[in-house]
Amino acid sequence: MKKSLPFLCYTAAILINSIIPAYAANIVTAIPTREKGQAVYVDDTRVYPTGYNIAGNNYFKLRDIGTLVGFDVEWNGETQTVEISTERTALSTAGIKDEAVSGASAKVTDQKITVDGVQVNMTAYQISGNNYMKLRDIGKQIDFGVSYDAATESVRIDTDAPYTESTTPASGSAITKWNKTMSEFNQAMIDCNWRPGKYLETAKKYAPVITGKADGTVEDVIAALDAMKGAPVDAVSFEDDRTVNHFWADELRKALGQEVTSGGESTDGNAGNSSSSATVTDEMLRTWELQMVDRINEERRKVGVAELEIDEDLMWSSGFWAEHLTTDFRHAEYGEIKELADVQGVPVRDDIEDIINGENITGAGRLTGIGYDPMTLAMNNFMNSEGHRNTILDSDWTRVGVGFAVSDEGIIWCCQHFGR
Repeated sequence: MKKSLPFLCYTAAILINSIIPAYAANIVTAIPTREKGQAVYVDDTRVYPTGYNIAGNNYFKLRDIGTLVGFDVEWNGETQTVEISTERTALSTAGIKDEAVSGASAKVTDQKITVDGVQVNMTAYQISGNNYMKLRDIGKQIDFGVSYDAATESVRIDTDAPYTESTTPASGSAITKWNKTMSEFNQAMIDCNWRPGKYLETAKKYAPVITGKADGTVEDVIAALDAMKGAPVDAVSFEDDRTVNHFWADELRKALGQEVTSGGESTDGNAGNSSSSATVTDEMLRTWELQMVDRINEERRKVGVAELEIDEDLMWSSGFWAEHLTTDFRHAEYGEIKELADVQGVPVRDDIEDIINGENITGAGRLTGIGYDPMTLAMNNFMNSEGHRNTILDSDWTRVGVGFAVSDEGIIWCCQHFGR
């Protein structure tokens, strides 16, 4: 069920007494949307428009939303009017970068706005010379869906859905089919990087919304996942013809200490859905490394940052540390790579630590039989995390190395190293 974005009604500022300057009543503090812990999605793609939260409402740069949703925004200098066209254009993320700053001042503006030539009333704020408008107001005028998922703190834009007014969803009803909340749960489980304890923490966090029970347990989540209808097989592209909810049900069983057999039964009699992993070859690992370099540069091009060159020393160091991740998942400490290489008798340049200026690490699942893409999963993990994404897009870097490795259990790990 899609949850609606809880917007507060705009209340006109009231002048308390004549001592307060008249203009001050219309100036408020704007908090970057990301500082409220909120992520923004267009359809199922995480996006990064410049946005601010003002009095409980999300306001975004109008041109950013136009680019992401696909409608035209023009400035008419002669009439001093912002002109919006509802005729849809191609959706794009080009040039979209979250440039919101902390402590920004927002001033209510009486900016004239037209939609298809007809003047409309839309609450607008001016921040650093740009017009920011309430997302629901934009959705209503252009006619696209806007919702808010409280469980995952995500603002949702659905370009194919019509605009609907905010409604309160029925409480206490368990999720019975795959939806955007479940997509968030899926990503949260991926972000656990195959750590059983993190799986259980995530399941407990999502238990109330998945099961409809305020005190829902991990076992309740497993039962709900087993019974769920409509989950996509390729949500993460796991093996055979299983849907992803069944995969996570089995992973949670394992985290609880239950043995899930390849025949689909756990030792305590619960239905299971496990199957074995496919073989990962060195050729696959090297291919994913080069593909990820291309993806890194693709993401950098989107935000106007210079592309990175492959550095053979960084390729070695990232590959060496990816191999270390297969038994010990953590960031490298200064001097450790050189020290471990020496212990193992692996030749490496003495100043290897000095050329590594940034590092990202993540798990990328197990290789499976149908269309599973560890490179894409790993890159999505990085781009969906603000800290990892900032490392990838850092304009200080000029060189990059990427390493993939696979553990004895078949789990794939990835390391990125960046240098100046």
